[in-house]
Amino acid sequence: MTLATVSNTSTSAVTLIADYFTGVVPPTPLVTNADHDACPAATRALLHFADDIGRAVGYDREQEGRLIQDIFPVKAAERAQVSTSSKVMLGSHTETAFHPHKPRYVVLLCLRGDSQAATTYSDVNEIVQHLTPEQLAVLQTDEFVTTVDPSFMTHGEPDARVAVTPLTRRHHGWTFVYDELLMSATTSRARSALSALHAAVKFASRRVVLKAGELLVIDNDRAVH
Repeated sequence: MTLATVSNTSTSAVTLIADYFTGVVPPTPLVTNADHDACPAATRALLHFADDIGRAVGYDREQEGRLIQDIFPVKAAERAQVSTSSKVMLGSHTETAFHPHKPRYVVLLCLRGDSQAATTYSDVNEIVQHLTPEQLAVLQTDEFVTTVDPSFMTHGEPDARVAVTPLTRRHHGWTFVYDELLMSATTSRARSALSALHAAVKFASRRVVLKAGELLVIDNDRAVH
């Protein structure tokens, strides 16, 4: 398989692998069914990839804990802020920003491409370039909260407010926790910094249109999608 980062640099937070899956793709399902695997061959391919870079994880409250999620348009959710929507732009976010055990990587395998549909992402290393030192300082505090993703509350589970620190500087660089729609600030200076962060994420946004068989690997510590 061919491995190349989208930005053609070894430091990109997003990596595109061409022709990763070449198997037969069955018809697209019409309804979500956590007990049905829409494409077992693709599931096996993703699990093999997960074993190569770590291990696959799922969450009990999201799609009944499935390790590999089938994502396709569902009419009942077409305008909701969930992955099965089709008529709204999803808010930028790191995966499960509210959770103490976020996934390290998000892996997207395209089985049936759409030339009109793009996956957007923003790399934290570019985002921080559009923030002032004062804003960066505030964004490294715990003056922010986020709530639970709607996909974790499909059976009436309770919401919660979770304190988060958007930016953390470590020896290897910046790490990022973010949810455009669910995150809020608890102080006036944090509100100002969060507004600047929203703008920086949009300014740094990049697009990639996935083709059938392509695999996109997103570093969930360093990129929003």
